[in-house]
Amino acid sequence: MTRNPADLPNVSAYVDILDRFIEGSMTATEFEVAFLVLMKSERRIFGQPVYPILQVMFEDADAYVAQPELRTGPDDLDDEQLLGSARRARDALRSVGFA
Repeated sequence: MTRNPADLPNVSAYVDILDRFIEGSMTATEFEVAFLVLMKSERRIFGQPVYPILQVMFEDADAYVAQPELRTGPDDLDDEQLLGSARRARDALRSVGFA
């Protein structure tokens, strides 16, 4: 459901790093660090529909493990899985009105 952009919080910093990662101008490791830092430093409280989208992305970024030999659990994500998660988050943000 698309909402009126005036009713949505400014999440341009999140959209920017998602877009940069998806477009390939940021590595998975760079994205992981940038996204986690951004979320951890966030002072606003996001409600529906933004919070669930960003929270899932946060959990996936936190589950990312850059070195293949260190991926020991079924929930450890590799570069491609993190990219897939970023694409889903971006699509979800777009579907609620973030162009």
